Amino acid sequence: MARSPTSKTRRSSAGGKRYTTFAPGELEKALKALALKTGVVADVPNSWEVKRHNPLHHRWYDCPVTYPDGTQGTCHYTRQGPRWHIFRCDYGGGQLPYAYHMDELGRDAASIEAMAQEKAVVAFRYAIVEEQRLARRIQPPHGSKGDPSRYQIPIKRLKVVAGKYALCAPLGDKMVPAAFGLYDTLEAAHAAWKELGKPGLSIAIACRWTRRWEPLRFNWPLGEYTVTL
Repeated sequence: MARSPTSKTRRSSAGGKRYTTFAPGELEKALKALALKTGVVADVPNSWEVKRHNPLHHRWYDCPVTYPDGTQGTCHYTRQGPRWHIFRCDYGGGQLPYAYHMDELGRDAASIEAMAQEKAVVAFRYAIVEEQRLARRIQPPHGSKGDPSRYQIPIKRLKVVAGKYALCAPLGDKMVPAAFGLYDTLEAAHAAWKELGKPGLSIAIACRWTRRWEPLRFNWPLGEYTVTL
């Protein structure tokens, strides 16, 4: 026997079942009209377009942030769920590692911007850890290659210094370590640099696959931020 037009079960255009008396598209249309009138958006399938245009319900949001080194950037926020929030921060010409917030977060712009600034600092700290990890690699990252004509550190020495920091002075196109020792962390190197008070020196990291002392891409001013990873 054929089903009546008001049957509780209707087939969508995709072939699935919809347990509603609304025809496909009618429910979403009614909820969109309600959202535009009241400012309240219901969490229903296919309501992404309504949420995106509702200022009270941000699912995507971009805002400016400031990194520990004073650089300005943009944080791209994505809400994947009530307790799943992703923050992607642009830095220079690239992007920092993603930072996540796995707890409830307000949907208003002020709450998102405050959390974005906090996560920008966390992402910057992650980038420092990643920079040190890459400096310890034997093989270069994909798409990169060391230049033998620019090798600076002997292979045997690399096993000791790879991934460590030193106070260096520029000499031509090289960074030459001063006789002040090696440092396992960037914070320790900053402390030594601050104590010496010699502006001609800068902190560099020993990179195993380039066999050189490389200037830092991500610098971390000592004492200005505290982040627990």
